[in-house]
Amino acid sequence: MSVKDKIDCLKCGVCCYFFDISTLKKPALSPCKHLGEDGKCKDYENRPAVCRDFQPDEICVLISTLSFEDKIKVMKKVYGIE
Repeated sequence: MSVKDKIDCLKCGVCCYFFDISTLKKPALSPCKHLGEDGKCKDYENRPAVCRDFQPDEICVLISTLSFEDKIKVMKKVYGIE
């Protein structure tokens, strides 16, 4: 993928749940303290650099129409968890 193909954040919140965010002392597979009930960041404009620098990929686009719960299920299958 080239720079011109960069995917903008879809603000879905999956990375806020699925991945480890050491800056926020958040382990993988647990919700970030800023994650709202709707699965979106409640402090998106003020998120730390590690979150701003996260580069969404094709998986983000492919799961974008799913519910938050189904997105997590797909991510677990992709990464071989559970």
